[in-house]
Amino acid sequence: MLAGPIAMANQNGGKTHRISGNAYLFSMFFIVLSSIILSVYSGKWFLFMVGIFSLYLVGTGYRALYLKNLHKGQKPYLIDWILLYGSGITAIALLIWGGTSLYYQNSFGVVSITFGFVMLRGVRSDYKRFTVPPTEKNHWLFSHISGMIGGYIATITAFTVQNIEMNPSWVPWLAPTAILVPFLVMTIRKFKNKAEKAKSLTLTMNVNHES
Repeated sequence: MLAGPIAMANQNGGKTHRISGNAYLFSMFFIVLSSIILSVYSGKWFLFMVGIFSLYLVGTGYRALYLKNLHKGQKPYLIDWILLYGSGITAIALLIWGGTSLYYQNSFGVVSITFGFVMLRGVRSDYKRFTVPPTEKNHWLFSHISGMIGGYIATITAFTVQNIEMNPSWVPWLAPTAILVPFLVMTIRKFKNKAEKAKSLTLTMNVNHES
């Protein structure tokens, strides 16, 4: 919870970003791994699926750094396909779990459906990047930002759920998403605008040079 904001506040990719980012990454992997083990041990399968969801977010954010050349024909590694298909199965399971819960008039199913939809949408986007070379050069950066900030939202959600009791029970689960997703969108938009300005400047310089 401390390392995440430090990395996000230093978005230039410098030393501070790398150190705090690595601290955040390894902390998240430890938390996710321990939560998966504990959920299996206790038989809480919904928490198991949420653990996979968190692993998917942080994992794809991290792996994006190794897939910078997809737009040049680079092929994903085996670990990327395993993460993708495992996450896709989990997303479908979350949707089924949520639909079943709502059928039996359990409003908590909204949480499962929301997480499942977000996860399935990300899996679909990643599958497209893996099979059709992206046209955007900075595709990896946007994927990195989405995964890492998404993983941080999952961390805040876990903290909120453990420490705040509200009715209906699904509010603490979805409030961090509702509050922090706009920040995620604005961050990606900021970097996209920078990329567009740089591209426009390059085109302008090329035209002037040719003239």
